[in-house]
Amino acid sequence: MAPLEGIRVIDMTGIVFGPVATQALADWGADVIKVEPPEGDTLRHAGVARHRGMGAIFLNLNRGKRSIALDLAQPAGRDAMRRLLAGADLFVHNVRRDPIARLGLAPADVLAINPSIVYCTASGFHEGSPLAHAPAIDDSIQVASGLAALNADADGSPRFVPSLIADKTAGLALAGAMLAALVRRLRTGRGGVVDVPMYDTLAGFVLLEHLQGHTFEPSTGPAGYRRVTAEGRRLYRAADGWLTMTPYTQPQWKAFFAAVGDPAMADDPRVVDPVERNRHIQWLYARVGEAAATRSVDDWLALCREQGIPAFRVASIDEVAADPMLEASGAIARVEHPTEGPLRMLASPGFLDGAPARAAGPAPGLGEHTIEVLREAGLDETAIAALVASGAAVAHSPGDIR
Repeated sequence: MAPLEGIRVIDMTGIVFGPVATQALADWGADVIKVEPPEGDTLRHAGVARHRGMGAIFLNLNRGKRSIALDLAQPAGRDAMRRLLAGADLFVHNVRRDPIARLGLAPADVLAINPSIVYCTASGFHEGSPLAHAPAIDDSIQVASGLAALNADADGSPRFVPSLIADKTAGLALAGAMLAALVRRLRTGRGGVVDVPMYDTLAGFVLLEHLQGHTFEPSTGPAGYRRVTAEGRRLYRAADGWLTMTPYTQPQWKAFFAAVGDPAMADDPRVVDPVERNRHIQWLYARVGEAAATRSVDDWLALCREQGIPAFRVASIDEVAADPMLEASGAIARVEHPTEGPLRMLASPGFLDGAPARAAGPAPGLGEHTIEVLREAGLDETAIAALVASGAAVAHSPGDIR
């Protein structure tokens, strides 16, 4: 039995932030019903695809979910949505506060339908913020959270991290919050409202090590943890390529200097005393850099593995995508999709009893499960046919995506 088997999630999220969260629930066994507009989730058309509406990112963010397409601009579509919510354990959306209220799906509305439901919002900003009603995407949150400034290039120009890191980090935080609320619901029967704002999540994520002097009242200095900023940790050019190797503890620094022929450093206060080591970390890293060019990457990796020093060759994104270790662990699996053919599918982070978290089924075609989900919500064939005929619900077979 999967850990979340029997939990029904009504997922009215799109793009990345919300779907990351609901994907984690689906991978642990929840029945995630993805409610899409008639035109489908915008992410269906992002990136590489074999067929229209089945892009690579969508396939890996919506595996095992079921798709129902509803036009919530129509009263009949909203009525159908309310039927779904009445039988759900959890409802999650990423619609801004004013539009969701106009749809009649604000927290009070949904809790009136189902008092025990866990109502979850994947928001941009906290409801008490002056920006509570503002839109937010990964780009704006990377900038607002200080991440783009921390990642500045050599001339000080801010740069985006080339990953949807704000969406994905906030999505995993939302999954954790939803699971906590579900545990409370299972223990007490009590529903509630979960709100995970992307800005607050990323700001806290970035500030965890960078709050520094602002941790104290009054402030004892600026923000920023120098060990991990641009002038801090480094990549090293070996004789035949690039790697990272980071002696971290006192024994690791001693082992490193012994290996490079400078054992006297083992008793140097800049190695022995953790405060002095932190104060002189740039100088210590410079010593590593000077030594790096004297050996090959493989030689350094062998030395670091022997001494327990964290180290790794710089890998390209293509090398990571093809890494056999990920398939061996189960983090990536080869599966057959009914319309997209052979695919390599990811899993959510973590292993339970040695098994990866992965939904049993493939990502759905748009509206592939509309009719079966409406039946489960208690609508008869006449009512379902009327919804489809009016356009309030859209039903497609998997082959329609071609």
